[in-house]
Amino acid sequence: MEHPDEATGLAIAAGLRYAGYAVGICPGPRGHAKCPLTGPAGCAPAHGADLVVCSLGYEPGGAREILRELRTRYPATPLLVEVPPEIDVELLELLDGCYRLQAPATPEQIVAGVQKLAEALADPSPPDA
Repeated sequence: MEHPDEATGLAIAAGLRYAGYAVGICPGPRGHAKCPLTGPAGCAPAHGADLVVCSLGYEPGGAREILRELRTRYPATPLLVEVPPEIDVELLELLDGCYRLQAPATPEQIVAGVQKLAEALADPSPPDA
């Protein structure tokens, strides 16, 4: 899970843990540092994750690069992405196949989104079955 606001990220992590999920927190590109995901080491919290929650804001540039790297390095890992109300064509293409939550999402909405996604992934039957 990654979120640009540390306090909000910790609240989301606490909610997910309370709901019974193990949580790895990625520091992301805080400050002026480059996100480890964009380097050769990759992202330790995303490696082996059942799903990834990504709430970075998606203005052109850094956050989109991180989302692109997550999609490239971990193609089988479902992504729950908090998305802005206005989505341009480039971001729309990048979000193809991701599960989306409208930004700004509260910690409770993110936990509910994770629960819904986890249930959908656990049920192998088609949605109309």
